[in-house]
Amino acid sequence: MFAAVVQKEPDYVLSHCAKYLARDNADERHSFFGSDAGQARARISEPWRFPIVDADDSGATDASEWNHVTFIYRAPDDRPDISVQLLTPCLGLHAPAALNPVDDSLYLALTLRIPKGRRHRYRFIVNGHAQLDPINPQTMTTPQYEIWSSFWTWTYNEPINLERWEMALVRRMTNALLPFQGRETRNLIERGLNDGNVTHFFRMDIPAGVANYIDNILAREERHHLHSYRLCLPMIDRVLRKRHPSVEPVNVSDPDYKALFDDMKNRSPKLIEDGWDPATYDSPGYFLYVLRRHTWTGAFSHPKYGGNPGGLGWAFLGETFRTTADPTKTAFDWTRAVEAPLGKSTEYRG
Repeated sequence: MFAAVVQKEPDYVLSHCAKYLARDNADERHSFFGSDAGQARARISEPWRFPIVDADDSGATDASEWNHVTFIYRAPDDRPDISVQLLTPCLGLHAPAALNPVDDSLYLALTLRIPKGRRHRYRFIVNGHAQLDPINPQTMTTPQYEIWSSFWTWTYNEPINLERWEMALVRRMTNALLPFQGRETRNLIERGLNDGNVTHFFRMDIPAGVANYIDNILAREERHHLHSYRLCLPMIDRVLRKRHPSVEPVNVSDPDYKALFDDMKNRSPKLIEDGWDPATYDSPGYFLYVLRRHTWTGAFSHPKYGGNPGGLGWAFLGETFRTTADPTKTAFDWTRAVEAPLGKSTEYRG
């Protein structure tokens, strides 16, 4: 399914990009702890925000199934008349599309209407030469070992960085950290909140969604923590296998995971004895803090980020917390603030 070009007002583009790109600092203050050192994006605030993935605000009946993705290129000060085209399979590799100047600024932009839940690759053709996006740090490698810039639209749920065993272990740990294992939560699902979407909940449960959310942010705004996951997950796997040699780590019980978390928090000698290597990662408690922060943020953030599938995390809050004046009324009526199809707001657009 090919994307369609969408016209955006200059104010829209400038409002979304000038805050991050209109800077004259020469130092690499945004190098993401050195991972972008020596590159132009090291001088750009939050380059992971590009291209801009936003809601489809067209008002079309199927708008909730699409995103508007805006690609930005900043021309050099001495070459404002530069020619830039977008080359991407979602437009057809035979048909690059031109980025157009945004008013009299140095920015060139192009917006595409692209289905949600997709990941695509792209390159810019600058004065006839193909290159990666100098702003966006996300890349992907094709089976032919070609490196392209990449982006994904909302609700994308395929692993980007973590391997399958790593995803499975992250999912199991987030399951032990979240409060969704009690009888009340099972009743919530069985009663079929959110228009009876029970099957969807069992197919895309919250721990699976949170693991996907974590994988996504490790490819974007939290990519400086990816190395920590790469180092710590094998050690956690090793500790669990030593403590429970006859059980796969993903099948270890919740109480045993709680004991593991306590040992990580306290950096207990038993943890080191069972396989945690302080020379590799000295602070298991800090990694637990990062994992817990990622887990809770994902479980209760907007469903578009993938960690709260179907709004089930919000439904849990709505079911759990009631008003003092009327215990039958929820204190967290989230559907009033969220657009269709999950909510009933006619004003919010994601």
